[in-house]
Amino acid sequence: MQMEKTQRTRLPEILRMRERQLLQDWMKEQLTALRGMSAAVLKEEEIREECSEFLRLLASAAQDDGIGDLREERWRPLRDMLTRLSRSRSVRGFTPTETAIFVFSFKKPLFAAIREELSADAGTAVEEMWAASDLLDRLGLYTTEMHQKTREEVIGRQQQELLELSTPVVRLWEGILALPLIGTLDSARTQVVMESLLQKIVETGSSIAIIDITGVPTVDTLVAQHLLKTVTASRLMGADCIISGIRPQIAQTIVHLGVSLKDVTTKASLADAIRLALDRLGMRIVAGDHRRREARREEGEEEERN
Repeated sequence: MQMEKTQRTRLPEILRMRERQLLQDWMKEQLTALRGMSAAVLKEEEIREECSEFLRLLASAAQDDGIGDLREERWRPLRDMLTRLSRSRSVRGFTPTETAIFVFSFKKPLFAAIREELSADAGTAVEEMWAASDLLDRLGLYTTEMHQKTREEVIGRQQQELLELSTPVVRLWEGILALPLIGTLDSARTQVVMESLLQKIVETGSSIAIIDITGVPTVDTLVAQHLLKTVTASRLMGADCIISGIRPQIAQTIVHLGVSLKDVTTKASLADAIRLALDRLGMRIVAGDHRRREARREEGEEEERN
């Protein structure tokens, strides 16, 4: 992105004088390049608008006294345009190479225009082509950087959404929340778990939260510490935590690691944890009316047989 160039250049003049021919030739290059692309096909009118805007902004930014540094303010409109183009093509499935072709395909038409315009001065023509090549290389690299940045932003956003989806807080009953965990529990996910659980505690005013780790494959010292932090934060919000899903292997691992869970209530299964939570709230599970009717019917049949 950086090049200091102070000598005069005829590039702005050539861009303005041959704009129509450059656009026509560049469109041919664009359409030829797009035929082999795996991404969604662009409409010809869309390509024409992008090429026209690029030519206009390039001619405006380039100055007779030198191209200068692309970080200068005069290049900002062109940088913004390439940023929009890169983001759009990234979202539509174009690869970084396919995106950069937009700029690099302009080299052939521009070089041809320079040769024709400066045919009487071979030395100047070579210098202008060298300067134009260097400029287009930097602009092409800029589109690649913006494309990659967009991909990273999309991936980061998707990872955050997946974290939030993989940590659902379920309201089991009035005053009882459940947080089933599946997969590895790392620092980033622990933060999402803690925020989701605390927010739900505030929203529902629940006094008991069940953290089920049946789906957590392994528990090491770090995972145990993450769980303890979540339990402590929940207590500060006025909710007691029950950790369920303590399998024999996990119990042995926790003992071997020397992690103390003496202040934390643990249960082997989620069902046991729910039963305990209901008991703490003074509730119990009883058979429904149809069960009682079935039991009475069986008792009547037994009496008739006797």
